[in-house]
Amino acid sequence: MEKIGFFGGCFNPPNKLHIEIANKLIVSNKLDKVIFVPVNDFYKKDNLIDSKHRYTMLKLALKNYKNLEVDDIELKENRKLYAIDAFKIIEKSKFITADNKNSIFFIMGSDNFNKMPKWKDYDTLKNKYNYIVIDRNENDITSTRIRELLNSNTELAKQYLPKEVYEYIVKNKLYK
Repeated sequence: MEKIGFFGGCFNPPNKLHIEIANKLIVSNKLDKVIFVPVNDFYKKDNLIDSKHRYTMLKLALKNYKNLEVDDIELKENRKLYAIDAFKIIEKSKFITADNKNSIFFIMGSDNFNKMPKWKDYDTLKNKYNYIVIDRNENDITSTRIRELLNSNTELAKQYLPKEVYEYIVKNKLYK
């Protein structure tokens, strides 16, 4: 039975830590595959660039990883989604079969997991789904910090981004 993790987020921009987290889950045999699911443009967050760029950057970042994929499940939805909505859409996706239904995990940072009691339909989220919670270290680089570095110290920003993602950002003049 294939164990699949769904890693949702803004990925604004996707960085090496995102890939490292997913790879560690595969190497440790917690998961067989990780599907990155970027949020759509209805998600209101400061400095969130268009989903087509975030999706393309994820495709570039993951192209050399056999067990890491990106899917546009949320991007196809022309409405604001709450976590419960996204989870229900994923349940109906091509990735879910009768055989692996109980081997599906939602990957999230401890910061978001701790906010879940305030989310819509919390009881359903808590009781119906499996989670892998990633501890966020104070020293972990964040996408917010990378966006700041792209404007102040591009050499340092480069260290945290896959080469293809950095080149795409420069070519498309993103985060300026």
